[in-house]
Order: sequence, then C-alpha cells, then structure tokens
Amino acid sequence: MYSIIDTHCHLDIIQEQGQDIAESLKKAKESGIKKIVQIGIDLESSIRAKGLSEKFSDEEIEIFYSIGCHPTETHEFPKKEEILTLVKENVTDQKLSAIGEIGLDYYHDASTKAYQADVLHSFLEASSQYSLPVVIHSRDAAEDTVSILKDHRDKAFGVIHCFTYDYPTAKKLVDLGYYISFSGILAFKNARDIQEAAEKLPLESMLIETDAPFLAPPPFRGKRNEPSYTKFVLEKMFSLRKESNAQVEKTLYNNSLKFTQRKAYHHD
Repeated sequence: MYSIIDTHCHLDIIQEQGQDIAESLKKAKESGIKKIVQIGIDLESSIRAKGLSEKFSDEEIEIFYSIGCHPTETHEFPKKEEILTLVKENVTDQKLSAIGEIGLDYYHDASTKAYQADVLHSFLEASSQYSLPVVIHSRDAAEDTVSILKDHRDKAFGVIHCFTYDYPTAKKLVDLGYYISFSGILAFKNARDIQEAAEKLPLESMLIETDAPFLAPPPFRGKRNEPSYTKFVLEKMFSLRKESNAQVEKTLYNNSLKFTQRKAYHHD
C-alpha cells in the first residue's frame, strides 16, 4: 500500500454530492492516504474545515485545514477582513496548514481582475506576517499570478494548486519558492504541457492532490473525485519520472508533509 497525502480536498462538497465524509475517509485509509488538507474557499467553508479537522482526525488519518477566499467567490470579498481575522485567531492551531485557496481566476470572470488582485495581495501579506503557506488557485491568469507573487518574493510562500500551465511557467513559480501541485488532470491524455512540467521540475518541488470532488483522474474521469483516487495521480507520476517509484512516492510524501507543517519548498 502507498503512503500518500492529499494536499487539497473538499470533503464537505463531496458530502453535498452524496457521499458521507466517513465513507470518503474509510476509502482513503484503505488506499494509503495518511493525511488530507481540507480546503476553505470562503468564510463559512473555512470555519467548517476547522470543524472537520477536529471531528475526523484519528490515529489512521490526520485532517488539516486551510482558511481562504476563492477568487470566483467575489461575493465573499467584502468578508476579507473577517477571513483574515479567522486566520489570526487560529494561527497557533497546528491543524491550520495554509491560507487559501486564494488567487486569480480570469476564466469565470475577467472583469474583476483588479478586485481579485487586491484581495490576493492582502492574503499574501498575511502569509508573510504569520509564516503560513498560501494555496494559490490560478486559472487563465499565469502572467499576473507570477507578477503578483514576485511582489511578495521571499516573504509569502506556498503552493500553486491544481497546476494547469506549462513547464516554463512552472519553472518561474518554482524559482519563486513555490511548490507545484498536480491533480488528476496530470493523467488526462491531452495534458501534455502539464505532464512535461511534472517530468522536468525538481522532484522536491512537487506535491499531489485530488481537488476532490472535482477533476477525477482516469479511469474515473467525469465522475465524482475523492481522496482515495490520489493514488492514480501518484501512479501517473511514476510513469513520468526517471527516479524509482519508491523514491518518487517517498519524496512526494515528504514534500507534502513539509507543506502541512508550514514549511516552504526552500526550507532547510
């Protein structure tokens, strides 16, 4: 059995789509998942994420959580200060692994670019202030994402989750000190740019995730995703890397462990 950490999951949305969290975690344990990061996307889900970490962590699986404001949740932007206060109130809670997800999304609504950027800057400042990694969502916004993260270079740190760009973009982000996290998209047949990034990046700079219930990998593409399917992302990574499967598994696990412990990619 593998040892895996799902670094980005939405157990609450899986439950909304019809599968109890207890069942998701049972399957996860059976597939080798040792830890899960439950992601907050707005004030309510961030509060819920903390509760899930408290309720469902046990000796077999540990649930971490994040506090965030997703860039498509523009109706939540006025609650930015409340969300930042929630981060401050929980900064000593070791189950709080990150701020996020936050970021830029021009695919759904490019008209709010300036508003998205303003909110992102605020959370990146919080990353620096509290030494908490950020979980960056970036869709159709590669250039601006790189630019804004450069503004906070050597201060904010974290991961680019569900990476969907190409190797040159990944290299710029890794050079800024960010992990690159690969989802089930890595195993899609037409995802050659993403696969090239996974082939060429330093193994120590990468994480894996599901983003469940979204983006299920083959053979479940188009169906509801869940943490137990992280193994299919890992197995695709095996096929792309020159290192032994054991080394890939061990390094990705250790990278993910560092992330949950609030350590940056460049952490000594």
